Amino acid sequence: MSNIEVARDFFKTFLPKDVLNTIDLNTLKFTQNNFISGKLKETFADLVFKCKLKNSEHSAYISILLEHKSYPDKYSYVQTLGYVVEGYQAQIKAGKPLEPIIPVLLYHGKQKWELKTLMDLIPYLPKDIEKYIPQFDIKFLDLKRFSDEELLNIGNSFLSSALTIQKYSHNPIELIKKAENIFGTLFPEGMGNFSKVLIVYNLQLVEIKDVQLLEIIEKIPPKVKKDFMSTY
Repeated sequence: MSNIEVARDFFKTFLPKDVLNTIDLNTLKFTQNNFISGKLKETFADLVFKCKLKNSEHSAYISILLEHKSYPDKYSYVQTLGYVVEGYQAQIKAGKPLEPIIPVLLYHGKQKWELKTLMDLIPYLPKDIEKYIPQFDIKFLDLKRFSDEELLNIGNSFLSSALTIQKYSHNPIELIKKAENIFGTLFPEGMGNFSKVLIVYNLQLVEIKDVQLLEIIEKIPPKVKKDFMSTY
């Protein structure tokens, strides 16, 4: 995702239209910022991007948060709140004017997950004190909820393949069935460097046995098979 073209296609696909109408993705850049500290490191990894707001001199941060856990955590909304606060505190510490942070939470665990807000977590909350409870939006992406067609039609073959591998990382049998599509769409001209990244990613992420790996290798195109075997 530190490749700007990949990141731009990711945001074009998954950010809501009202956000896309407000930000200028042509100005998107990867930053070295990291808003994670303390115990948040046990929960998230993040990539922080920055882009201009349309018709404005100001910018916004867009943070992709990768959930480390492979299971739904009912308090992830609270943890994300802590992350956003850390981001604003980092801006204050740097002596800069505050700029908005848009959190995007990416989850690819085994179970489907409904992200609960603070209002959901405190169901007995009296109406008169609701206004004291922090409320903000998180763009929550559970890859299990996206069809294979939606992922493969993103328009960026590397991103489509990587997200499909994430989606089926806990289901090697289904991943074997998808191998031809995943690795067959990956290799247009000029994508050689990306190919090795994705192969390594597949080998490290997926819960797969040697015999299942051989099944994947048998299904992928010959020109990819050589790269796969040498990288393995």
